[in-house]
Amino acid sequence: MKQITKVRKTVCAMANQLRKAGYSLKDAFKKAWQRVKMSMTVKAVGVTFENRQERLAFLQQFKPEDLTVTLEREKENKFDSNAIQIVVHIKPIRRRTVIGYVPSKLARELSKVLDMGIQVKATLMQIIGGYGWKESLGALINIAV
Repeated sequence: MKQITKVRKTVCAMANQLRKAGYSLKDAFKKAWQRVKMSMTVKAVGVTFENRQERLAFLQQFKPEDLTVTLEREKENKFDSNAIQIVVHIKPIRRRTVIGYVPSKLARELSKVLDMGIQVKATLMQIIGGYGWKESLGALINIAV
């Protein structure tokens, strides 16, 4: 019963944000239900700022099971009040580092869900890029509500 209530709250919060973004009520709920039923894979944004390239390069040496990911609200972010940091916890060295942010359109919906205290799971799927001497690294994150 508790799980059903959590899912309904999550869908309503996401649908309300989609409605504000211009979706019809029907389409907003349909999209919210799709996002809750399935996990979403997103590319982290803001990965080229504040030494995050070095952080991503450092993380490449660890096995996936050594890394856990949390999504943390950053309400005081001066660029986006809905900002959600992607924080990687490195178990072997007991450290954590911010590698980027959830894309703003999704953060607008997810921030309301996180603010309601609903747990959102995140996983680092892959560190991408870095093939050429000038190409930057990125990260693919899987998010499940």
